[in-house]
Amino acid sequence: MGISFKYLGLEVGGNPRKKKFWEPVLNKLKTRLNIWKRRFLSMAGRICLIKSILTSVPLYYLSLFRAPVMVCRSITRIQRRFLWGWGKEKETISWVSWKVVCKSREEGGLGLRVVHNFNLALLAKWRWRLLADEKGRWKDLLASKYGSSLNVLHSPVKFQSLWWRDLFKACGEDGGDGWFSKEIGWKLGCGDKVKFWEDIWTGNSSLKSLYPRLFSLSLDQGQKVEEAGVWTDSVWQWCLRWR
Repeated sequence: MGISFKYLGLEVGGNPRKKKFWEPVLNKLKTRLNIWKRRFLSMAGRICLIKSILTSVPLYYLSLFRAPVMVCRSITRIQRRFLWGWGKEKETISWVSWKVVCKSREEGGLGLRVVHNFNLALLAKWRWRLLADEKGRWKDLLASKYGSSLNVLHSPVKFQSLWWRDLFKACGEDGGDGWFSKEIGWKLGCGDKVKFWEDIWTGNSSLKSLYPRLFSLSLDQGQKVEEAGVWTDSVWQWCLRWR
């Protein structure tokens, strides 16, 4: 039996992988970007309205859940019809490719956002905030559920919640290192949060990718930098183990 109430417009216990879960968002977009508005607005006015609606109505959903491909296409279709519709109910001709429309103005586009990329960026921000020095109850809650604050980034996802698995998929890391891990870097500090082999803390690549043969022979896989050596008479000495 499902939970039959909503919180802040979101269906509690709903499945974000189904299109039905996103129907409230699609209906709100259709209401805001309706025919009569595009009939009396200029091209510049329609562009401004599309930008403001996209950053307000679906923002809460897109910042929490990974939107299915069909939902992203539906949102794009609503935006495209509003931009090129000129007050007509039937499908009209799109004079410019939507990829060109979503380019920045410097590149010859109109600066509209690609819904799928916008969704990934909002979800990736959660991963970034988990690694940053920000403090809050939400962070303590996630750390207690999925792992300590020291290893929450590397928490296994196979048996975790649907939301946590979608968060890793959005970062391309459901099957290994994804774009998120490759784009971030660590400030070493005391080395209690940075993994010696797996994280990028010296140079632009991880030691695992630079020296795959040494990594395969190492007995220190998964260990932090602080565990890979000791202080002796105020001098740091590496203590790497091999098989």
